[in-house]
Amino acid sequence: MTLTLMATPPVVASPQDDTLIVAFPREINTTDGLYNTRRENDILGLLIDDALYYVDPETQKPVPLSAQSHEFVNDTTLVVTLRDDVTFHDGSQMTSADVVYSFNHILDETTETRFHARIDRWLDNVEALDERRVQFNMKYPYAMVLYDFSYYTKIRKEGSYEVDGATVPDAQRELALGSGPYRVLEYIPGQQVTIELYEGYRPDSPKSVASIQNMTIRIIGDYSTQAAEVMTGGVHWAFNVPTDIAENVGNSGRAQFVAGPSMRVGYVALDAAGRSDPDGPMTDIRVRRALNHAIDRQAIVDNIVRGSSAPLVTPCQPIQFGCDESAAVTYDYDPDGARALLAEAGYPDGFDMVLTASRDRDVMEALVGYWNAIGLNARLDYLRSVATPRNAGELMAFYGSSGSFSIPDAGAIMPDRFITDQARVYTGDDTLSELVASTNSTYDQDLREERFRGSIAMITDQAYWVPVHKYSQNFLLSNDIEYVQPEDGMPRLFMVRWKHAN
Repeated sequence: MTLTLMATPPVVASPQDDTLIVAFPREINTTDGLYNTRRENDILGLLIDDALYYVDPETQKPVPLSAQSHEFVNDTTLVVTLRDDVTFHDGSQMTSADVVYSFNHILDETTETRFHARIDRWLDNVEALDERRVQFNMKYPYAMVLYDFSYYTKIRKEGSYEVDGATVPDAQRELALGSGPYRVLEYIPGQQVTIELYEGYRPDSPKSVASIQNMTIRIIGDYSTQAAEVMTGGVHWAFNVPTDIAENVGNSGRAQFVAGPSMRVGYVALDAAGRSDPDGPMTDIRVRRALNHAIDRQAIVDNIVRGSSAPLVTPCQPIQFGCDESAAVTYDYDPDGARALLAEAGYPDGFDMVLTASRDRDVMEALVGYWNAIGLNARLDYLRSVATPRNAGELMAFYGSSGSFSIPDAGAIMPDRFITDQARVYTGDDTLSELVASTNSTYDQDLREERFRGSIAMITDQAYWVPVHKYSQNFLLSNDIEYVQPEDGMPRLFMVRWKHAN
């Protein structure tokens, strides 16, 4: 870090020119939140995009944003009334035609948005009743509908993706037609995004607390460089900084270290369905249980992840509604028991195992080490992204993580990970799939809790996952700013304030 600090350029922004400099560790390959679900895009989307609803950071409940109100006509028919003062960044008013266009774009599988599978699962069709009212016709009662309106959908101006008569998914790569409190001024792929307050933004929106005039988001992949820049004023806000770096910077007094909550969990999914190999070892429940017993979750948390992280035993984040830890079958660290299970399964001398991952290399290497210690020939295949081979069914074990879009409900994570019509699902368990799907198909919260408990019991008993840890979320803040991280773990940069603003 010392060498990096010496090479740090001079301060390029400050409260005096009202420009906040933000560091993201991973590149933004599009500013269109319909086509990227990285946390970096989630954070940016809350600045430049307004959905129909917004999750209030105090109550953790959805509140109207572009919508004014809603009414359930019956269990499967929902009418949303729009505000009459929402405009896109070109000044045009948002109408029901824009909402219908946006949802039809998501429902169209050929447009390949990242939210098609989730929305298509419950939404049959959408229609405009008049200029301000939109009717959503659902396939079944859907408990998560307002949360989905908050995070899994974006509203685009009608025609946004049409170029010369053809639909072009990349047409909004530099989102010129957003509707949030900030608008995009400049987008340089792989380097930075520059945004400014949108003058036409309505003053009574939940996001109208935004006060800083300009923000520049810089892509800085090296965390030591991020830390050095925060200490010298070249960066004001950075997140997910490794704990050891963040603690050192905080102890220096030259910047603030804040450990904030996170909804994200990390896990290894195992090929119980035999998608990669019908006769593969992961199809044997004894092998899957052995892999669970082989790892010391507490040691991983204490020595690698640290911060505010904790061991994970459930297929969801325990602070979410429905994620009952007491329903889970737990696997203590028991390497001898793991070896005995492998021998019982016919693998006394182990087998070749490949763990595929694209993040958290130090945790991945620890997992491989634990599995080698029980006699496996395990190795790590570290890729830029696991999505393509994962969705093609090529992997025997892969690391995944989910922040549930910071939605405090287990219905935000479990359907995407255990309903078998999803390409990422390797369980092959249709009974479990039906049970998990049923958790969101009722508005009865007591019944939902019961179904979640049953799902958690099945998933953990069958050891479809190796749950690893709950994430820690570390922030480095310049001494010039004030920022309080909401309890749901979703960073909201429009809440940042200068400490000495007039």
